[in-house]
Amino acid sequence: MEARDFIINVGPNGTFRPSGCYQTFPDHIDAIFQRFETDKVKQITIYFHGGLVNEKTGMETAFKMGKHIFETGQTPLCFVWETGLMETVSTNLTKIADTRLFNKLIKVLLKKLTEKLGFNSAIGRGSGVVLTDAQIDNELFKPIPFETYNQNTLAIGGKGADAIAVLPENESDLIRSLEADFTYLIQGDLDFTNTIAKTKLTVDTAQQGRAKGIISTAMFIKHVAIIAFKVIKRFINKRDHDLYPTIVEEILREFYIAELGAWVWNSMKIKSIDMWNDNQGISGLNQYCGRYLLDKLIKYAERNTDIEVNLIGHSAGSIAICNFLNTSSNIYSKLVYNKIIFMAPACRIDLFNKEIVNNNNRFKHFRMFTMNNQLETQDRLVPYFYTHSLLYFISGILEDEGKEFDSYILGLNRHISGNFPYNSAQELINAKQFLFEPAKDRILFSKSDISIPTGMKTNSESHGGFDDDNDTIESIKHFLK
Repeated sequence: MEARDFIINVGPNGTFRPSGCYQTFPDHIDAIFQRFETDKVKQITIYFHGGLVNEKTGMETAFKMGKHIFETGQTPLCFVWETGLMETVSTNLTKIADTRLFNKLIKVLLKKLTEKLGFNSAIGRGSGVVLTDAQIDNELFKPIPFETYNQNTLAIGGKGADAIAVLPENESDLIRSLEADFTYLIQGDLDFTNTIAKTKLTVDTAQQGRAKGIISTAMFIKHVAIIAFKVIKRFINKRDHDLYPTIVEEILREFYIAELGAWVWNSMKIKSIDMWNDNQGISGLNQYCGRYLLDKLIKYAERNTDIEVNLIGHSAGSIAICNFLNTSSNIYSKLVYNKIIFMAPACRIDLFNKEIVNNNNRFKHFRMFTMNNQLETQDRLVPYFYTHSLLYFISGILEDEGKEFDSYILGLNRHISGNFPYNSAQELINAKQFLFEPAKDRILFSKSDISIPTGMKTNSESHGGFDDDNDTIESIKHFLK
């Protein structure tokens, strides 16, 4: 098949307007459904790739998944809705990691926080023994720095007597204490203070909100104390993402949020809503691409009541599907989708509950493939710098344009585990009950045990690897058949 036969490229703001080398026109979709009528197509599977890739990668994925879908006897339709966020994030994270200021800052935070959290005792360095610069450098040269510095280590090794185990009644007292500690560590380092004086940072200001500029050493230290406090608080509440990634997240939130591309993630989510907007009164390329196809699909379903339509979404594709289901149900509730498949879904759990768990009359079967938490923590988004998976990064820094931490993301094993502290929020309880309902086989974790039967295996070791993992693809084919 040619691209125009099954690929729908979503342009700016969810319209048909051009955005790259390949463009979909309304008459392409008209021709697709005319062919459906001629061929009497009864089984359609619609695929949404992750919303973080560029056009080239999106097109390659569409051809690959279109072929897999075709091999099951289904007729494929593949949405390409590129944003290129991964390029933005990877490039900017690497630039930040290479700056002198970041390297000075990460070291001073690691020195103080390993002491305050009790890692100096838990790792066996002895209570009160602060990590040396050489020990910190040795860890930072590893692809996964401070890999063993996590909650399990603290639980097994025990915290030192001086470690902070609970927050004080007045949290500002702890922040002031941390500020005094960092004043001592930073003010005495002339190279550090000179670097601060030369670096523009994005910080909160009383007059302008978040603004970029040079700040004083004293103001810088205040922000560093806030970073340290937030890391400590997350550890105490067990909402951290392990020591090193959590420190990186809080540094980025405090000083570099403008460079991160959190706005791109938010724009991608908006695009996943806008593409389904009503086209009434709109013509030509200004029409909304997704809605144009959905209206055609609904009219086709009205004439062919025996059709089966399946939906597959990888990563942010799960967000597009949730919004697709909402619009479809409002327009034509009689169209019940046969099977919905998520791979490493990046949608928030509250959105999943709203559109799928609480509206399970919209579909017949659901299945989800994702990694176990061990693999998520070993999937390095940016080696040496952000050493957990993309889903951790979305949860830790990208949601709500960087304002949230540890946002509940469906594909993260920890958030649907039912383990403390993820065992009390009702939205987590509802999602877990749906996913683990007995005899439904709705969720499969990579890597599968060798005893798992055919059609139930998944062995991807990375967030982006599910659509390349042979076991996952074969399981999807088996499920669709």
